[in-house]
Amino acid sequence: MRTVGWRRHAAVAAWLVTAFAIGVHALLFWIEQSPEPRQLLGDERTYLQAALRVRAGEPAGLEPLWPPLYPYFLALLLGPGGDRRGVEVAQVILLAGVAWLVGDIWRRLGPAPARSPVLAAAVLGVPALAAFAHYLWPEILHLFFVVAALWILAARRQSTLWAAAYGVLLALATLTKLLLAPLLPALLLPLALSPGRRVLRPVVAAAAILLVLAPAALRNRRSYGVAVVADSSRFNLWIGLNDRARTSFGDSVIEREFPIYLQSAPTFRERQEILDRKIRDFVRSAGWIRILRQQLGRQYFRLLDKDNFLIEQLPGGRLAERGAGYRRPNPAAASALRIASHATYAALLVAAAFGMTWAPQRGWHLFGLSLLAYAAGLFLLLHVKSRYLAPFLPLLLFYAFFAVVAWREPAAGGALRRHWLGWLLGGILAAVLLGLSLAGPLLDR
Repeated sequence: MRTVGWRRHAAVAAWLVTAFAIGVHALLFWIEQSPEPRQLLGDERTYLQAALRVRAGEPAGLEPLWPPLYPYFLALLLGPGGDRRGVEVAQVILLAGVAWLVGDIWRRLGPAPARSPVLAAAVLGVPALAAFAHYLWPEILHLFFVVAALWILAARRQSTLWAAAYGVLLALATLTKLLLAPLLPALLLPLALSPGRRVLRPVVAAAAILLVLAPAALRNRRSYGVAVVADSSRFNLWIGLNDRARTSFGDSVIEREFPIYLQSAPTFRERQEILDRKIRDFVRSAGWIRILRQQLGRQYFRLLDKDNFLIEQLPGGRLAERGAGYRRPNPAAASALRIASHATYAALLVAAAFGMTWAPQRGWHLFGLSLLAYAAGLFLLLHVKSRYLAPFLPLLLFYAFFAVVAWREPAAGGALRRHWLGWLLGGILAAVLLGLSLAGPLLDR
């Protein structure tokens, strides 16, 4: 009877969270165009102009700081005059696909598999992630490719044919965003850990990756003299070393440095060489100890900032104050989205902290911690904004949902769930994450 009751509660929770998700997207659709279209910012404008060139039959015109795929995705979906509603609809569908895949991964790997619809609905509706389905950044397309690849690891990793699909998806993710590019060799290892064909599966996946990435690399070699899909590592490292604020939009380092970068030399290769020299001189002058101390004092505040890209584009946000973002949105809708974003984000950080602490030492947990450790190391030095957390939000939601299940069913958790030390460590981690999300603007003042 108790199991039946919990299943009923899970079904009710799934419907409630789904209704919340529908409401979030309805509000985002509404204020994106009403009473005026949202003003694009930064890379959104760059991607839109590249997509319009593609639509006109011209080259995209992106130099290799940007991966090449997203403008072609936009070009397929933009309406007359650059109307963006088709892009929004397609990206919401992709986000729904991400939600289903995450829910199915939970059903296969997590405890209480019948509750997977609740997690899926949460992935679809958490405002910090849902907003990107309505923007012209590649976060949702990239996330779909990554989560689809992770689903293959959870559901089909013993199949050689699916190993080829896994490689294709990782390559498409790299053509969309460079986030996981340094991890590609390591991401082949899980294919070698399953019984049977331990060598063949990684080889097939690696071949698929190379086949998909090769055309872009060869094109850049012909056009720019560098055989890479894209490379923004030096520029992002230089900007990251020069970041000063603890919030995403508290300084204007990129606005200052990007024109300097473009004017520094006539070719991409030469500009990269100049960045190399500038970075070496900076490190030699400042020293690694000072650099690491400074980076620790600001980068994670920027990454976890509660005032994400949605909040900053609403009235009162920094982007809105600069004339970007939403144009006179309905005040009630803007307030509802702000409250929903702040409340869900705080709950997510707290629950994810306990989920990471309570999870048993199983393969999925170690894999998840490895991805989070990679992100922490990467963003310690590189330029970072709250937007860069978006690809990791489904993983944090996975941990948060585990904490909720383990709280209801202590046997589902690891040893720390049933020990006071687990509560203490989870509470400390939750306090740290919340502090990082809240304290940046206060410290900058």
